[in-house]
Amino acid sequence: MRLNEQVALSGGPQTIHSLNTGVPHAVLFVPDADRAMVQQLGAEIRRHPHFGPKGTNVNFVQQLGPSHIRVRTFERGVEGETLACGTGVTAAALVAARLHGFTPPVRVQVQGGEELEVSSGRTTASLRMCG
Repeated sequence: MRLNEQVALSGGPQTIHSLNTGVPHAVLFVPDADRAMVQQLGAEIRRHPHFGPKGTNVNFVQQLGPSHIRVRTFERGVEGETLACGTGVTAAALVAARLHGFTPPVRVQVQGGEELEVSSGRTTASLRMCG
């Protein structure tokens, strides 16, 4: 896990966190996930040399409350937003837990409307659908 990296983007430097949960993920915290420029900014970060040569998935994360986040994901390969991404949800929850002191399980709302929970230990993380 790499935290608080400053990455130069066309709109100015952005703080990005990254880790690999089976595939590489960049995690950005945003004040409002509905207003996040997922397609435009996601495409720029996905192909940024900082994450080269294969690029990264990009997760836009809004903190909704204690141990509760919302995630929108730009996926490489799809080259656009998807309704949910299990490895992205896990990456976002792990970064949020580390940075914001969240305790498991972390509840995660995805663009498709579902709510997932991520529980983690020292070396593993698990994901389950709520409801």
